[in-house]
Amino acid sequence: MSFAEDNIRVFQQLIATEPLLFSKYEAELHQLGAILSDDIEKISDGVSNWCACESRPQILEALIKLHDDLDNNRLPGGNTLKAPPPPPPPKVSRETLLNAIQESFPNQSK
Repeated sequence: MSFAEDNIRVFQQLIATEPLLFSKYEAELHQLGAILSDDIEKISDGVSNWCACESRPQILEALIKLHDDLDNNRLPGGNTLKAPPPPPPPKVSRETLLNAIQESFPNQSK
């Protein structure tokens, strides 16, 4: 899986699990979704740039932490218990990101 796919997936997870982080940025989040292309690399870059804005440090910190958690779970020997392999991650796209935004913040117009 590419970094771009992981980045989008982690951002979607953050939106779904920590909506309070985004509450004062709802309109900006919807604007971000509206300007993204269909290219996975460009979506990832757009998400990274949006999170890196100096007015959103807590969102960037949470995104980095989720990436670190994901990386730690991938390390060999990180889990000593035999567990079944996780299901394959869902496909990411502009549409899946827009859906995550809309599900977490349905009151904002598109």
